[in-house]
Amino acid sequence: MIVDRNKALEKIEDNPENFKLCSKEIKNDPKFFDQAMGVLGRECNYYVSDAISDLIQNAGEGITNNEKYISHLLDEMNMDDLKYVSLKLKNNENFMLKAIKTDGTAILYASDNLRNNKSFIIKAIKLNSVAFKFLSEEERSNTQIIDVVVKQNPEMFKYIGSNLYDSISFALKMIQDEPNVLGYVNDKFRSKLILELVRADGRMFKYANARDKSDEKLVVAAIDNSRGIAYEYADERLKKSPEFCRLVIKTLGDDMERLYNGIYKQIINTANLDDERKCVKNEVKTLTKKS
Repeated sequence: MIVDRNKALEKIEDNPENFKLCSKEIKNDPKFFDQAMGVLGRECNYYVSDAISDLIQNAGEGITNNEKYISHLLDEMNMDDLKYVSLKLKNNENFMLKAIKTDGTAILYASDNLRNNKSFIIKAIKLNSVAFKFLSEEERSNTQIIDVVVKQNPEMFKYIGSNLYDSISFALKMIQDEPNVLGYVNDKFRSKLILELVRADGRMFKYANARDKSDEKLVVAAIDNSRGIAYEYADERLKKSPEFCRLVIKTLGDDMERLYNGIYKQIINTANLDDERKCVKNEVKTLTKKS
């Protein structure tokens, strides 16, 4: 057993695992722990997080059960090292919420008592929505928890329980409450859902993701379903493309007449056509014949 602090620092510099050979007094002392981290950083070029990882696994309860000291380390430590802190801290709601606020993965190390507490889960995802990704399938299928997290961060909809993620009716319900969810719904029915939504309100296309707004086939269908409103939210590259606007004209044919006048003009102007509807009708016939 090493009782001399200077000797202990020398041994730790040689090999951090030698911390386990130190006296109980040394292993329980936060000041010594700081000194050991400093030695590993200065002399061994350790990152702080790596120094903490190598030391904390052999630390005493004066470290692992010290809420104030571990809280001080949270910004620097790997959250995986929370497995070495005491059960008392893992069961301490205030401490675990601090850790989760720092890094969502910390929720993996909360005690079963906390993990089974819906109130705690909701507090956690309000502090850091990413924690939702690390909940159980059952927790990620809880509609109350889902409601909270998608309001914090709509992207978390991608991580809801698989049964709900596969449900177009549930996606539609969530979009009604939080339209930005549309960008993260299941690929299996995203296009179908987008077209249903823009038929009811063309402005919903603005909530589609960048990939959808660049998908020529989908954008044309959205324009058709929304009397042209979806065009306003399409990718700028498409909106400025004469070739794409001619594709719209060719696809919609006589249905171009249904588009709102301002959008109609934008499309035919970009397509480099005369602003007379008669000319457009002729162009439609020409494009149709060519196809």
